[in-house]
Amino acid sequence: MSAIENHFPHDYREARHAFIAAAEANDLGVTSRLHPSEKGADGKPLFLDTTTIGARDAKTALLLISGTHGVEGYFGSGVQTGLLREGLAQRAPRGAKIVLLHALNPYGFSWDRRVNEDNADINRNFPDFKNPPKNDAYDELREAIELTGLSREAMKAANAVLRAYSDKHGAFKLQEAISAGQYRHPHGVYFGGQRASWSHLMLKDVFREELKGVNRLVAIDFHTGLGESGAAEMITEDLPGSDAYKRASAMWGNVQSSEAGESLSPPLQGTVDQAVTQWMKGKELTFAALEVGTKPTRDVFTAIRRDNWLHQNAQPNDPDWPGVKREIRDAFYVDTPEWKRSVWGHAMKAVDGALAAIA
Repeated sequence: MSAIENHFPHDYREARHAFIAAAEANDLGVTSRLHPSEKGADGKPLFLDTTTIGARDAKTALLLISGTHGVEGYFGSGVQTGLLREGLAQRAPRGAKIVLLHALNPYGFSWDRRVNEDNADINRNFPDFKNPPKNDAYDELREAIELTGLSREAMKAANAVLRAYSDKHGAFKLQEAISAGQYRHPHGVYFGGQRASWSHLMLKDVFREELKGVNRLVAIDFHTGLGESGAAEMITEDLPGSDAYKRASAMWGNVQSSEAGESLSPPLQGTVDQAVTQWMKGKELTFAALEVGTKPTRDVFTAIRRDNWLHQNAQPNDPDWPGVKREIRDAFYVDTPEWKRSVWGHAMKAVDGALAAIA
């Protein structure tokens, strides 16, 4: 066993190589789905990779997803690689399988962005595109949410508008207005897209291929950015009292429903959870996001807005580029041994609970 912090990568390319090497060291095959058009920040191809532990025809499965929000992949990838290195292949319960999906949004992972090549947030990219949800509050606040520049003056003026909205409606309503998801402004933040993204289609393909025939599924989607640094929350979109919520509570202890207002996250639109719920209709699904904290919410939001402005208005040779990219990476990945050990512990608890439940 190596030091826990050594499981976590320095960038997408290292993350992918480590994941594949760990799978192959366990005599596991890897299925690689090549992005047909985009390249990484290093100019090389991008992939969504999966490996499966256990019988492919198993009816019970555990799905572990990393990199839904690209730059958050440092955490999820580190957990997946570490699990493989430390014996996950020997822990699959008899009659069940474990599917590890590495880098659902490889573009965002490589370029240190939450969003994909279309500026779409993959965890908002599963709505009814013919009748997408409305977000009137975002429309109202759009000019303040989407920065006009990176200057202190521009940020100060925009923040004054948001602060006034928060004073009138409350901080949580402001958070909901900004981050619930919006479908009208392709250059804005938390944009859910206007079509099914490549990542959306590839996740559907994983269900068609690696999870075909599964009638009992537990899924954990690894996320970062909300909460105190190093703390964790298991977020479900199921309501208290529902069977899925009861299963999640039995599995992980203290779960928080975003739909019931229990969570750090507001209710979201067009999520992966909502899509999987439809794909698993009539079957047993227990889905949760493991959210681990990084920086204060204000710092995370600032980094998202600045990164959004950068990719709409600048190129990698722009003098502002390196600083903004460091800022957003730091907002979603605390690159210290202490933080990595803390979030590793939360991930192990979540995975252990899931494995016990499918045994």
